[in-house]
Amino acid sequence: MRREQELDGYVTRRDFIGSTLVGAGAALLHAPCPAQAQQLGSSWTGYGGVGDYGLSNGNTADVVRSAHRIRDHAYDEALSNVADTSEHYDVVIVGGGFAGLTAMYEFKKRKPNGKCLLIDNHPIFGGFAKSNEFDVDGYRIVGPQASINFLRPASSKDEPEYWHEFGLPDEFRFATVESGDPSIVFAKGTSAPMYFGEQCATVGYYFDNSLTHGKGVWLKDIWAGNLERAPWPNSFKKDLLRLLDRKTQLNQKAAGKDEAASLDRITFADWVTRDMGLSREVLSYIAPVMGISGLTPQVSAYAARFIPGIGRFSAGTALADMGDRWTSFPGGNAAILRHFVKAVFPDAIQGTSQFEAIANNPVNLSVLDRAGSLCRMRLSATAVRVTHEGDPKTASHVGIVYEKDGRLYRVRSRGAVLCIGSWVAKHIITDLPPDYRLACEQFLYSPILMINVALRNWRFLDKLGISAARWFDGFGFYGMIRRPMIVGGRPTPFNPDKPIVMTFYVPVQRLDLPLEAQGPAGRALMYGTSYVEYEQQIVGQMRRMFSCAGFDARRDIAGIVLNRWGHALPSPPPGFYFGKDGKPPPQKVLREPFGRIALGHSELGGLDWNGATVEGKRAITQVLQVL
Repeated sequence: MRREQELDGYVTRRDFIGSTLVGAGAALLHAPCPAQAQQLGSSWTGYGGVGDYGLSNGNTADVVRSAHRIRDHAYDEALSNVADTSEHYDVVIVGGGFAGLTAMYEFKKRKPNGKCLLIDNHPIFGGFAKSNEFDVDGYRIVGPQASINFLRPASSKDEPEYWHEFGLPDEFRFATVESGDPSIVFAKGTSAPMYFGEQCATVGYYFDNSLTHGKGVWLKDIWAGNLERAPWPNSFKKDLLRLLDRKTQLNQKAAGKDEAASLDRITFADWVTRDMGLSREVLSYIAPVMGISGLTPQVSAYAARFIPGIGRFSAGTALADMGDRWTSFPGGNAAILRHFVKAVFPDAIQGTSQFEAIANNPVNLSVLDRAGSLCRMRLSATAVRVTHEGDPKTASHVGIVYEKDGRLYRVRSRGAVLCIGSWVAKHIITDLPPDYRLACEQFLYSPILMINVALRNWRFLDKLGISAARWFDGFGFYGMIRRPMIVGGRPTPFNPDKPIVMTFYVPVQRLDLPLEAQGPAGRALMYGTSYVEYEQQIVGQMRRMFSCAGFDARRDIAGIVLNRWGHALPSPPPGFYFGKDGKPPPQKVLREPFGRIALGHSELGGLDWNGATVEGKRAITQVLQVL
């Protein structure tokens, strides 16, 4: 939890960058991570909350250390001293997120008497789909770690494949605010006001710069009046409104293949400034929102063609409907993923197979790796080598080496599904064909920091008359509370004087660098910063903005959890989707199996949880065909 002395001061953005950035440019592509020199430990990871996910908030110190050992080939010498477990499986799956657990679920359905092992490097399954839980003043309050929203099905025809299969709800109940400003609109999805328009929430914009003479000023719902009240130059406001028009037009028509391919050949920055004729200043407005999706102005224009984070949309329009259906469970998409676990390991989550029980009841991790079980899950185990036993074209088995508790172990299987990012796969698959390796190299990744702040009350937001905040100077750029979903009988407070979780988005960006250097530079910055430094910054930012409404950090903050995601989402360069120089796009290459190994991860088919399930199902199907 917080310490009083850590809440007494904060580091400004300028001081933070100046004191922690150790290099820049291409040199960072190969430089060791600053965090490595810090001898990462629990103090770097910081407080993780309570409950099932209390020891697994983002990339913890243990996860980062193991990943960097893989990258630096630090396991090579130890491979001569590997303990053979004598275990033999039909399939070994690496990765316990949506893709990996979908693969395991499909394996069990199709081969009920088959043997399968899933290996994951975190202390609990979930990948990005985990939550942060807090016990505050007698309430259990929850926030999401990374996989946050789902698109509520408009009809049964729109339901994702597994929605009906698992009996996920068709209707949802949300708490009604008990008191306070009745005019405040609260979003049902954490990022809905950013992506699909501020009509989803009452958004307050905080201005604190030369345009307001250095005095902090709050303005609500500035898009409602076409930016008339915003303290920006008229030329800038006109450009933002033209971007809003462009987003609306794009949503109303489907781009043809030729138009899509032409967008994929240029950067988003060129499309906005050269083709649309807008100023580069508009990029600074939308760059932070793009960062939450792993995007930057230097990515393929096709990747960012719908221009996130622009405007307010009228009721009945397609974008307004999208925003209304964008929804979050209390802990994000962890509630969905737990259904896959319950289906494979019925005793892992206590209680019945009803949605409320699966979402709320505690996990019994001890049942996941029981000896003699046909399907097993091994946690805190990092796969470091995956290799065919012989020529991939004729091999009958795959060998998998993993690290657990400081020792290396080997298992054998007839096939392997790797539901992990390309940045790891390219290092651990020793017989990866050259074209696959080249395809992996084309996946660039952006880091993201998600911060959940447990508040004892949110009276300061009620006084400001807002539920979400956007700002342009300082640390981060967006934070919000949402209307709590009621799940089962768990008490769900929704009163300005009772606890709630406020979620902050912090893309860690270095937009001054070439695209291929931005991710490494951002990770160096994020991993080179301690928990205490980040805690000081978020508290300082909150004080700066909210003190005018009575916010008191010592009194109002009950806990802060950081979720660091070093490779959160891909940043697709131009040519990523349609290929370039006559070569196929990288995701097309990686979707094809080689030998007895198939790759399956959300980065190959989409950014949402449903896209990950599609890739996991495809990968296990390919491996089962060669067994």
